[in-house]
Amino acid sequence: MSKEITDWIKYELYPTLFENIDTALPEHNFKRYSGGWMSKTYLDGSPHKNRADKTVISKKTPGRIKEWGGDNLSLVDYIMRRDRVEFIQALKTLAEVVRLQLPKDEQFNQESYQRYKDQATLLEDCNSYFIYCLENSTGADEVRAYLSSRGYSDEDVKAMELGYIPNQDKLFKYLLSKGHRQSLIDEVVKLNKGIGSTHRLTIPYRSGGSVKGFKFRTTGDATPKYLNSTGLDRLGGFFNLSGIKGDKDVIIVEGELDSLSATARGVENVVATGGSSISSDQVKDAIKRGAKSFTLCFDREPGKEDETAKVISSATKIILGEGVNRVYIVTLPDLGGGKTDTDRLIKESGVEAFREALSSRLTYGAYLGSKLLEEYLSKANQSGEIDYKERDLLREKVVKTRSKLSAQDRIDFTINLVKPLEAHGFTEALLSELEENYKTATEEAKRNKKVDELIKTVAQLQDKGEAIKQLKDGLKNIDATTGKGLLPPPMSFTTLLDEIATLPPAYKTGYSSLDSFIGFTPGAVTLIAGRPSHGKTTFIFNLLLQMSNLYQDRSFYFFTYEEPVKNISVKLLNRLIDTDLSGYFREIKDLPKPTNYEFIKAYIRARRKDIRQIEEGKRLLQELIDSQRIRVIDRNYSVEELSSLIAYLNKRERIGALFIDYIQRMRTEVNFRDTTPEIAYISKQVLQIAKESGLPIILGAQLNRATDTKGGKPKLENLKASGSLEEDANTVISVYCRAREEEETESGEQSSKQREVELEIKTLKNREGEVNTTETLNWDRWNGVIKERSGGSSYFK
Repeated sequence: MSKEITDWIKYELYPTLFENIDTALPEHNFKRYSGGWMSKTYLDGSPHKNRADKTVISKKTPGRIKEWGGDNLSLVDYIMRRDRVEFIQALKTLAEVVRLQLPKDEQFNQESYQRYKDQATLLEDCNSYFIYCLENSTGADEVRAYLSSRGYSDEDVKAMELGYIPNQDKLFKYLLSKGHRQSLIDEVVKLNKGIGSTHRLTIPYRSGGSVKGFKFRTTGDATPKYLNSTGLDRLGGFFNLSGIKGDKDVIIVEGELDSLSATARGVENVVATGGSSISSDQVKDAIKRGAKSFTLCFDREPGKEDETAKVISSATKIILGEGVNRVYIVTLPDLGGGKTDTDRLIKESGVEAFREALSSRLTYGAYLGSKLLEEYLSKANQSGEIDYKERDLLREKVVKTRSKLSAQDRIDFTINLVKPLEAHGFTEALLSELEENYKTATEEAKRNKKVDELIKTVAQLQDKGEAIKQLKDGLKNIDATTGKGLLPPPMSFTTLLDEIATLPPAYKTGYSSLDSFIGFTPGAVTLIAGRPSHGKTTFIFNLLLQMSNLYQDRSFYFFTYEEPVKNISVKLLNRLIDTDLSGYFREIKDLPKPTNYEFIKAYIRARRKDIRQIEEGKRLLQELIDSQRIRVIDRNYSVEELSSLIAYLNKRERIGALFIDYIQRMRTEVNFRDTTPEIAYISKQVLQIAKESGLPIILGAQLNRATDTKGGKPKLENLKASGSLEEDANTVISVYCRAREEEETESGEQSSKQREVELEIKTLKNREGEVNTTETLNWDRWNGVIKERSGGSSYFK
């Protein structure tokens, strides 16, 4: 099972289905209750005599359907069993209920899925066994007494899914009796020696609706207090994070029991770090499940204030680093007698005391300001007057802190610290000046350090050319990192007019019908967008040929990321030949496919020179290549390498335009986990290349087939990563072939293929002209020729 499908099931299908269970599974007549959904039926749909919750789908496990005393299945497995269908069909059945579209990647590995399913079921069965043992085993008296001493009622314990492991042998025998393989048990349920003897209280490590493993707590004096099941992934998701999607203010506490205790008493979205700190993966996972803000509610422990402040600072930076700007801090009240955590606060003062603490949360900026103010006043009050040394030390802290805060946190920091201390000389004017000096000094120090490191590196190089290259690249990177030298010098109005006077006019397309509303602006990006097989690439290389003949004093570059230069050259040659060669096909034995392309390749392999039209096409192509009016390049340059190459070429020759086919195939040297931000980054870099070089860039872009309906014409929103591509492009031109659309059957196979068809060219975006203007050209798909309908404006025929 591919990661794309796995993530789609976790983050889209199951959370969406949970709100529509009664519609998705009508055979059970599910009813809503506080913990999720319940039904009076068995899994097979037959009614139970009196139990209203015989089958349930709970908030804790929104992707699983459980029959009490029976099976515990994922919703996909349930549909596979109910409808007797395979995995993909079960997914489609559930997706149709909530009108979701399956991801494109429908690769399915039966063995991988079976393993994934068996592991999930095994862990759920472990948890059910532990819960049963806590409720029914006489050996669990000590654990039950411990939980009671912490103030947990039987209802709390049940809601928290706490359990008891009598010993490891009994657990393994139970799992075998449930039909689990010994090899799978040995692999998944790896337990340390003390588990089941010194550590018997079980806590399922549930995140996003799935059990990832278990924590086992001692109720005696054994150390450490907790033992984890081997291989427990604590950093992939927050403990106790709900698998239900929706806007969430995630409240982060330290301990697992703190989290479960608050949740059992009705405070939603209380999660635990699962360790000493949070991870970026935990934050990303929470964001995918709907987290909009995070509240840090860490333990209050006398004598460890500095350690807590460092943990809060680290956690805040990680959250802000994932693009979430709403971070809040809660300071728990001091209950005396040592540490105050969420569980203790609820036990001694009630859940309303915890809610009250949450209502007093501060932004990160307000928290820092209040903390520094409290620290300063405590020292100033001891002497009864201003301690100038302490004042100056505080100013340094204020300057360093404010310079790193976001705009809103900066405001809150100032309100809570600077305003109360205005009488002590903390004026906004003075602090702003000190801040600017601090930033300048910090940037200068960073730059000097990097320059020293660069000089040492370059000095060790033997090759002078390589040394110069590394020195230039290094200084450029240093400027980008430190910001030094990035601001251009001021420009006078007269100089500005002189600069404008050097701007060349927009380049013509070579098609008179298009030139009336389309032009390729120097220093800007024009997108040529189309769905597969709709003529996007053919239109681009026709533009290449048209413009290279119209502007014969310029060179035109065609960067292909989809096909090798040999293939593109055959297509260019076929376009220049512009002849139906089918009458010659019988001359070639075993011609792979009866097309012009295959015949031209066979003709050249045979070193033939007897067909006049082909020889004329070869002459035209040779003239274009030898004069370097066109250059086709198929190297898989990164966008960073392309930037350097264009800067180099632009200084040495007169370039007319750059053609790139196409953006979704391009790559970058920056590592991205997801495709959408990667394409957005590449788009920005291509725009920067256009701006720095002053050249028009004609950039191919693939339209997203998945968003189309049959016969639907292209729209801006059909662009993959359309937000970024549309934003960066000066002009967006769509290429659409209705005949191609009609040739596809429901299964996607071509039923017929016309040779000559119409190609609709339309401006979807046009900053310097009319939008939604359409012109139709004629496309000979046999010869690759795109011409005016009147037959004119072709420079070769």
